[in-house]
Amino acid sequence: MTLHIVNQSPHTGSALRDCLASFAEGDALLLIEDGVYGAAGHQPLPENNVYCLQADADARGITLAANVEGIDDLRWVSLCTEHNPVVSWFK
Repeated sequence: MTLHIVNQSPHTGSALRDCLASFAEGDALLLIEDGVYGAAGHQPLPENNVYCLQADADARGITLAANVEGIDDLRWVSLCTEHNPVVSWFK
């Protein structure tokens, strides 16, 4: 099970789109930094295992879609230990 981390806005790059093209059942998606713009419900996301760094969402005034779980740094570390590999998407 892969943890996909996206830190780029879906409005300025293809990282989220490219990530979702390789997303498999059981994988998890974590949106951080400007990637949290993808958590606002305007982008099609997997129905489960979608996380967003809550502090980054709050800093940008993003309200999370219903299927996105806001997490803190501690949960981020936990996700990294629960998944292998961890892939960062920043293109």
